[in-house]
Amino acid sequence: MKRRDFFTKGFPAYVFKMGEAFVETAGLAEEEKAGYFDSFESCYPLLSEVSYDMLVDTANNLGISIEGKNKLTLAKEIFSKKEV
Repeated sequence: MKRRDFFTKGFPAYVFKMGEAFVETAGLAEEEKAGYFDSFESCYPLLSEVSYDMLVDTANNLGISIEGKNKLTLAKEIFSKKEV
C-alpha cells in the first residue's frame, strides 16, 4: 500500500472500524439504527472525505448514470446498489 493510499483510505477505515468496535464493546450502540442517508449529518463524514471523481468512478463501474447528480445522490445510489 502506498503512503498516500494509507492516509486517504487505509487509516480512516481502520479508525472507523476501531470506533465501531469500541461502541459495540461499550454497549453504546443505539437500539434502532437509523439509515446512513436519513439525515445529512449522518452521511456528512463520507461526503466530506470522498471526492466526486471517486464516486463517479464507482458509479461507472456499477453501471449507474451520473448525469446531473451531485455527491449525495451518487452516494445514495452507490450504497443502494452495493447493498443488493
